Amino acid sequence: MDKPLKMAPRDDARKALAAWFRSALGEQVFATEQALHDELLEDTVGYHLLQISAQNQALFAKSPIPHKRRLAESFGLDPDLIASPLQMPILTDQVDVVLLHHLLEFVDRPQALLTESARVVMPQGLLMITGFNPFSFWGMKALLSRESAAFPFKGRFLSAPKLMDWLNILNFKIDRVLYAEFGLPMLMPWVRPPNFGLGLGRRYNLMFGGVYMIIARKYVAPLTPVRGFRQRRLIRFSDLGLSDSVPGGLTPSRTVSLSELRSE
Repeated sequence: MDKPLKMAPRDDARKALAAWFRSALGEQVFATEQALHDELLEDTVGYHLLQISAQNQALFAKSPIPHKRRLAESFGLDPDLIASPLQMPILTDQVDVVLLHHLLEFVDRPQALLTESARVVMPQGLLMITGFNPFSFWGMKALLSRESAAFPFKGRFLSAPKLMDWLNILNFKIDRVLYAEFGLPMLMPWVRPPNFGLGLGRRYNLMFGGVYMIIARKYVAPLTPVRGFRQRRLIRFSDLGLSDSVPGGLTPSRTVSLSELRSE
C-alpha cells in the first residue's frame, strides 16, 4: 500500500505554498507562469485536461479543451476533484493534458508523484511540469537559507535535466523546456506586465531562469492483445460526474449497482 502524500515536515506545504502565491511576490511569479501557460495551451487539443497543483488558481483559462478539472487533497483549495496526487482515481491513459504545477518540490517522493501523473496521460498526450530551478538565483537562495527561509525556498528544487531523465524512463519525449523569472527572488518595486518574467527567456531561453516549464509528450509502444482476456468495465475520466462549475466542491458520480453490471 502506498504511503500518503507527505509534504514538508514542519509545515502544511499545500496551504503555505497557496498562501505564498497570494503574496505580492507570489502573484508576480504566478502572472509570469499564467502568461506562459496561456501561450502553450492555446493550441492544445483533446477532451480532458487535469491540473494538479498546490494552489487554488486555474492555469488553463486559454485552453480550448472542453473538460478541465483541478485536483488537490484539500477542501481549502476548492478543487473539482479531491484525491491524493499519488493515488488518483483516474484510469491509465485517460487525460490529454496534465499540468503538474509546483508540487514535485514539496513532496518526499517526487518520483512517485511524477510516475502517477504520467500514468493518467494518454498516448501522444502532454505532461507540462512547472518547477523552481535550482540553477538560478532562486535556487541559490533556497540552498543558502533553506532552514530559515519562508516558502517557496523550503522546498527541494529539482533540476530540469533530472526530471527529463525521469520522464525518458516513463516513455516521454521532451518537446521543449522554457525558462522564466531571471531576476532576483524579491518583490520588484514597480508594477510589471504579466510577461515581464519571461524577458530573456523569450529571446534566448537561458537555463538560469528561476522557473522552468517542461513540456513532454507520452509515447507508448503498441502491445499485442492477449487472446481470451476479458477487460473489466472501468470508469472514464469523463464519467467522474463533475460539472463545469462546482461551487460546493466535489459532485459524486453515479453509483453503479452489481445488478446493473450483470445485466449489461
